[in-house]
Amino acid sequence: MLGLRQAKILNVSDETVRSSTGVAGGCGGQKELCGGIVGGILAIGVRHGRADKSLNRRPAMERSGRLIEEFRKQFGTVSCQKLVKDFTDFNSPERKKHCSKFVAFVAEKVEGLVKGG
Repeated sequence: MLGLRQAKILNVSDETVRSSTGVAGGCGGQKELCGGIVGGILAIGVRHGRADKSLNRRPAMERSGRLIEEFRKQFGTVSCQKLVKDFTDFNSPERKKHCSKFVAFVAEKVEGLVKGG
């Protein structure tokens, strides 16, 4: 969320940015689901999500599904562990650079998904 806000793709509060901190490192540093994907889904929810159960969740669900499909098509998986399997040091600058391409891909896709569809 911080990156999306810094790139001026999404205007969100500090509270919203803080709430997404734990998605880093494949969610809590556990190398599960790519944090970039989770951040992208959260960003889609900010714009197209619902705040009341009586409202339609379809716009957020469809866009989130498209994001995951496009990411999988491009990189083969949404698993953080598989995406970083070649890095023995998860905190290395090389791994961070490697993951920046995933984050950039998500940011580009999210920009289109939150602004248009």
